[in-house]
Amino acid sequence: MENIKKFKMRRLFVSLLTLSLVFTSCEDFLEEYSTIGLSADKLTDINAMNSLNAGAYSNLRNMTAYEHMQSTTLVRDVLIRRSANWQPWFTWTDAGMPQMFNRYTVAYNAFNKVNLVLNADIDNMYGTAAEKASAKGDAYFIRAFCYFHLNNWFSNPTTGKSVPLVTTVMGTTDRVTQASPVEIMAQVESDIEAARTNLAISGGITSYSAATAMAAKIYFYHGKYDLAYDRANEVITSGGFALEQNVSDIYTKGNASAEVIFSIITNRSEDTFGSASIGFNNYQADDVNGITSLNPNGVLGKLRAADPSDKRFTDLMTEKDGVVYTDGKYPNNNVDYIGIRLDEMYLTRAESNIMVNNTVAAQDVSDVNAVKNRAGASDVVSGTPGKSAMLEIIFNERSKELYNETGDRFFNSRRLQKSIVNESGNGFISFSDYSLKLYNLIPQSEIDIHNLN
Repeated sequence: MENIKKFKMRRLFVSLLTLSLVFTSCEDFLEEYSTIGLSADKLTDINAMNSLNAGAYSNLRNMTAYEHMQSTTLVRDVLIRRSANWQPWFTWTDAGMPQMFNRYTVAYNAFNKVNLVLNADIDNMYGTAAEKASAKGDAYFIRAFCYFHLNNWFSNPTTGKSVPLVTTVMGTTDRVTQASPVEIMAQVESDIEAARTNLAISGGITSYSAATAMAAKIYFYHGKYDLAYDRANEVITSGGFALEQNVSDIYTKGNASAEVIFSIITNRSEDTFGSASIGFNNYQADDVNGITSLNPNGVLGKLRAADPSDKRFTDLMTEKDGVVYTDGKYPNNNVDYIGIRLDEMYLTRAESNIMVNNTVAAQDVSDVNAVKNRAGASDVVSGTPGKSAMLEIIFNERSKELYNETGDRFFNSRRLQKSIVNESGNGFISFSDYSLKLYNLIPQSEIDIHNLN
């Protein structure tokens, strides 16, 4: 299977430990400096490039730690039963969402590393063509992944600005300006295609399939449905992945699952913080320690009520203490963060094909039913529904399939301009009401240093 789990992880512990000293992170992403005199001009071999990529990959654990929780709670799939930390998150204002997460700073720490790789003279380093392509492919993938997520969370609909676009190696006195969302999107697309080109030669920490699936996700959210279809179709028809028979096996196996295309592997010897610990702590079926439970008035709660025998509910949720816990996707502290899996590619291919052709084809129905049948859903699609009906079916399937995993629940609702559950948890707020409120704020320290607005 041509996927991340089929390639050896270039951990390079000794080199990474050394470079972790080089790129010691302060609160502000440009305030990074060498503590042992190892500067960029001395990073001249493939091992150093791989170590930088491994460090950036490790940053992804921290960057995505709250991804699932933030998206799931924004659309009120779950309710917060108790948590002083999370309560402010639900006080929406016209000035964006409260600063609770370090996604921004961690992403730019990753950029510092991969930009060193991508600005290095790799082609003239000692090593095989495959080794050089692997190093470049990993760096392009990580940069595309990070900027895609930052652009989705930080694009300010009022100012029309996104985050700073940094593709060069920067010093502590350099200053940046914000790019537009369109500029970030163009960079993301360029990077993910460069990742595909290089990883087709040789995989590394990531893989060609992971880059192709990520490209499908990127083009899907960028509204380029023809390219989204092509990339998703390539992954599906490659034959490298298969749906698990039991939905719970996906999350206990994690990166080893036959349907997982890209994951961020939890390594508790390196970093005890990440999506696994956040997911387990917040969703766990424990009235004292768990802090969330299913909102019966939300989209997911209503979908469960409509088909309670669906395995995505029976096998991945626990009903006790008078509430329903959505605990099954984070059964312990050691599960991997699943970034992309085969189910998403089926649903992406189906919707993209409909959007391109403005009609529903038999293949689209088959793609959706592949996901439904594995889950034992009672509402398998029969015949060929009309476009509007089929798009609603696909929206519901994405909601049932991807909750508590990635940013998809919120991103997809916003993409389709769907109403979401309001702050009280029992009514709905329209897209026009929340679209100017629900975005992340750039840390104030970065605004002050770089004179951003």
